[in-house]
Amino acid sequence: MYPELKFDRNRKRVKFCPCGKHNRDGKFSPYFGYDNKGYCFSCGETFLPNQNTSYSKPKEIVFAKPRHIDYHDRELISKYGRNFKKNNFIQFLKTVFSVDQVSNLIQMYCLGTIDKWDGANIFWQIDNYNHVRHGKVMLYDHVSGKRKKTNEGRAYITSIRSLLELHDFNLEQCLFGLHLVNETKADRIALVEGEKTACIMSVFKPDYLWLATGSKQGFKYKMLKSIKDWDIVAFPDKGEYHVWVDIASELNSKGFNIKVSKWLEDQHYYPKGTDLADVYLDEVIKTDKSRPTVSFKEVEKNNEESIKLIPTKTESDVWKLAAKNPNILNLISAFDLTDPNGREIRESLEDV
Repeated sequence: MYPELKFDRNRKRVKFCPCGKHNRDGKFSPYFGYDNKGYCFSCGETFLPNQNTSYSKPKEIVFAKPRHIDYHDRELISKYGRNFKKNNFIQFLKTVFSVDQVSNLIQMYCLGTIDKWDGANIFWQIDNYNHVRHGKVMLYDHVSGKRKKTNEGRAYITSIRSLLELHDFNLEQCLFGLHLVNETKADRIALVEGEKTACIMSVFKPDYLWLATGSKQGFKYKMLKSIKDWDIVAFPDKGEYHVWVDIASELNSKGFNIKVSKWLEDQHYYPKGTDLADVYLDEVIKTDKSRPTVSFKEVEKNNEESIKLIPTKTESDVWKLAAKNPNILNLISAFDLTDPNGREIRESLEDV
């Protein structure tokens, strides 16, 4: 007998399957400690130690069928689309914008009010087929417009799914504001992280269609695939620029056209976590007279360059090291090293 056999995850360490087929596609999975014993997904044979005979393909694994996406009833939008005098977020917006502008925002983004917490707001996620995917419930301060937090420092946030106790609801989120792609006159999409930022910036700069990922982790293919054919300008919160640039570069290799603004990242006046709406609200409210005046043309300026002219985080780190020891570039070239996403590490932007 031989000890318990386990498959080696590093399939490509073995160049050939015992059946003679090259293993460049990784279809032969060897056992730990063996180069010619394992299972070949190409020929369907199992090769066991100490036996010269081959065996039939093991019992096929049956995978569960993917579940369909669940949607909320659109009647919920009407049900909670009232009582805006008790909505802190809406009351804050009225201190900055006109009543007509705020009313337009409510209609555009289908904002809602709920009494989970006194003054709570609902941000609905409605996809490009007008299906209601998700309802995010958040509480803001009606004076500052900032998110309220508990004594323990946690934000007041939940979902309609949780409040309605829909335990078997199969949630698949989409971009906030995605339903607007079917009716907008804008020719470019501006992508931000927060729903609040998308709402506010749509008033300041209505020539863009403002959508939100809902979180920094929401900047990914699964969320953005519905807007692949659009020209997209991304405005990450301060501190997230390099992360978003790396992701945008990967997405652009798959056919997207995303440019990432570095303007906020370069503004040392603002702390980490600042978003574009914070900057423009400061401009209107003028909370600090010493702060420099903001021009959106200045914010947009760097977006005229291709994403290829923006260094990835790996390249930035490598260039800092190379400034102290240039031999690191020779090492990268000699071994054809790449970044974690498999992309070439350029020696400088002149290599583009």
